[in-house]
Amino acid sequence: MSFIHPLEIDAAIGFRTPESELRKALKRRHAVSFQAESPFTHLIRRSYEQAPMSLSYLHHPQHSFENWKAKTLAVLKEALIVPHSLGEPVNAQVLAVEQQDDFVIEDIEFTVTPPLRAKATVIIPRNGRRKHPAIVALHCMGGDRTFGKEKLMSRQGEPTYFSDYRSEFYESRSIQQELARKGFLSIAIDAFGFGERIWNPDYTGETIASWERCANEEERMRYSQEAAIFRESLATRMLASVGLSIAGVTATDDLRTVDYLLTRSDIDPTGIGCLGLSFGGFRSQYLAALDPRIQAAASVCWSSTMRGIIDYNILGSMGYFALPPALYQELDLTDIAATIAPKPYLAISGIHDPMLQPFGIAEAHLYLRRVWDNANAPDRLGSLVYDDTHRFGKAMQENAFQFLQHHLGR
Repeated sequence: MSFIHPLEIDAAIGFRTPESELRKALKRRHAVSFQAESPFTHLIRRSYEQAPMSLSYLHHPQHSFENWKAKTLAVLKEALIVPHSLGEPVNAQVLAVEQQDDFVIEDIEFTVTPPLRAKATVIIPRNGRRKHPAIVALHCMGGDRTFGKEKLMSRQGEPTYFSDYRSEFYESRSIQQELARKGFLSIAIDAFGFGERIWNPDYTGETIASWERCANEEERMRYSQEAAIFRESLATRMLASVGLSIAGVTATDDLRTVDYLLTRSDIDPTGIGCLGLSFGGFRSQYLAALDPRIQAAASVCWSSTMRGIIDYNILGSMGYFALPPALYQELDLTDIAATIAPKPYLAISGIHDPMLQPFGIAEAHLYLRRVWDNANAPDRLGSLVYDDTHRFGKAMQENAFQFLQHHLGR
């Protein structure tokens, strides 16, 4: 499949892969599924096929878009925002400051979903401006939970596997550093269940950060798998006992990150956006949908209809972060991104993404184009599909930065 190189697209015309290429992709599917056929997978497929999807704009486009969006956002807020969390004091503490030639690094800690605390890396450009547009930078999962925010910012003396990881998923680039060069202040937190926030019922106060610098590859991956299989399961059960979910804590943490940004005097509150790959791409969708303070968003390698996942790779794609209770009986996966309209939103995909079926990717992009058309804002949607895999490569990054600069007016 030959996609036009997205870097050739003029921002004034639109960040769009030609529709003809997407329609070709509707006929494509990965030959091998990650899921063996069994009575259980038949139950999953049947349940999906029989789900009413009564609130889905994808499945029931006769809805008035504005009415649909209002109802759907109410459902999402109920499912995803932890009560009595937003607007609470963030009680931020600066832990360290490091001066670089082009930017300043602040290591901070603040209250996310109360009373939980998270450490964060804030990068401030040194460009002579008093106020900066700001980006909430959302890290991916990529099979490794032993670190989170470090995936987005390189630091002197860091473990080799940090840079190896960035090489695989970010083409060796430090996203926060690149954002600073584009004039953006950025912030990245550890999501719940990552790095120092791997939940441990026997927590002793010894940080993951100190341990991970001396752990070998086998120890680190074993701990990451334990976090994914055992600790996350325990946390899910405990949260469900009081009507909460990991999806809700994750989304609320990111909303609280915007609360923190608005306490800073060096950001432009009218120029806040968000950006993320994979798990970070899903977080970007949640955040842009739920928070009116987000003015523009980019989501990388997380655009698909549920149909493109159900028979293929639920285990690899649908983590607890993507599973608010009972949501997908009423909504399709891509309906979440649709509620962002008419705000500026860029969906970037790789057609060879092993997490998602190509036809599901194409269906999602075509649907989002219809949504922004119906919202009378087609020029605010970017929809790019690369001849690439599950990563945020340099070409993708340049288009994302260009899109955010264009729509945040910088």
